[in-house]
Amino acid sequence: MKKLVIAVVVIVVGLLAYNYATTGELKLVPSFSVSEEEQGVQDLQERFDAAKKQYAQAHRGAAVAGIDTTAEADAARGNVKKIDRELKKLREGLTEEHAIRKADGLAGSVQAFVSELR
Repeated sequence: MKKLVIAVVVIVVGLLAYNYATTGELKLVPSFSVSEEEQGVQDLQERFDAAKKQYAQAHRGAAVAGIDTTAEADAARGNVKKIDRELKKLREGLTEEHAIRKADGLAGSVQAFVSELR
């Protein structure tokens, strides 16, 4: 009986940790319904992450192999600037508090990345 209780506790803690890591909310069962506003912010977040990865890969390629990767780095910079413009436009129309917080967090990340580029 004691082993069963321990197993249940471990499973519950595991579910809480997984749901917190994937959704940012501490819930036993996550709500999978994401609003249209949150989806828009999430799409921009994914594009921003991809652009950061592209920029980092371009600089690694230049550092390791000594090849010219300015085109890839410029494309990543352009993507980040485009994402920043789209985020500002999206932010104006947001009404949900959770989506606004996510957008503000993303805007801070984008601004930090842009300031590193200079």
